[in-house]
Amino acid sequence: MRELGADFYATSAYKWCGPHVGAVAADPALLRTLTPDKLVPSPDSVPERFEWGTLPFADLAGVTAAVDHLAALAGESSGRPRRQRLTAAMTAAQAHEQELFQALLGGLAAMDHVTSYGHAARRTATAYFTVAGRTPGQVAGHLADRQINVWNGHNYAWELAGVLGIREAGSAVRAGLVHYNDRGDVDRLLTAVAELGR
Repeated sequence: MRELGADFYATSAYKWCGPHVGAVAADPALLRTLTPDKLVPSPDSVPERFEWGTLPFADLAGVTAAVDHLAALAGESSGRPRRQRLTAAMTAAQAHEQELFQALLGGLAAMDHVTSYGHAARRTATAYFTVAGRTPGQVAGHLADRQINVWNGHNYAWELAGVLGIREAGSAVRAGLVHYNDRGDVDRLLTAVAELGR
């Protein structure tokens, strides 16, 4: 957080293989300056006054398991502390995902019947695209028939889908890559999307 220059850092564990648990990290001194609306019997201490009651202990165990899973990608027997293994694993995962993502984007760009959205140089390994003559729901159904899981719709980017002019037609298909995907997954996706252009 110091390197980012951030006062607050918000994350959701489901974005890194954990359960649907959100968290905010901040300096306790800064949190003490904020007074949230809360029930009178709720604690006044920090960070407890920001909690909604009894903690979701099962979900929190899942957060720990997700961190341990990701750290283990760097090798449990390395003798390094978990934080170092986690950093190394996430760096390697990002490089792996980006390599696959470039193959996915290149493959989609080579298809005349596909329009891809998003051209930022630095972005997560998630493609957002449409296929000519098919609704996003039809594309997702075609891919599901081939055991390929994608999302379709506005994906909570309601305004962006409107600006892009695709919202009324069902928006687009979203295909994301993570550390356990491999080149075979990308090739299967590209083959299935290519079938829709025939």
